[in-house]
Amino acid sequence: MSTNEYNREQKRLLQRQGTLDADGMPAPAVRPERRPAGGSSRGGFHPRQFVDEVILELRKVMKPKRPELINYATVVFFTLAFLMSLVYALDYVYSLGASHIFK
Repeated sequence: MSTNEYNREQKRLLQRQGTLDADGMPAPAVRPERRPAGGSSRGGFHPRQFVDEVILELRKVMKPKRPELINYATVVFFTLAFLMSLVYALDYVYSLGASHIFK
């Protein structure tokens, strides 16, 4: 699609985004300056900064209340019990079939 095929609304949007210049021509791409991760000029791994960031992220985590925790634990327990029963039943049926075949 050439720049002549854009309507006014599209041109204004592209100009706000910096894709087109004021004349409606494609703007030159500006590459941002690359900086090391973490804002440190030295670069590398700093254990203290890592621990601080982990603690900061853990403060954002929403911890479940007691009723939610009990509900989740109950669901996990009964799902586990059901799957164990299913595996046991299938194992028993297959063992009966194998003992019948190899008699």
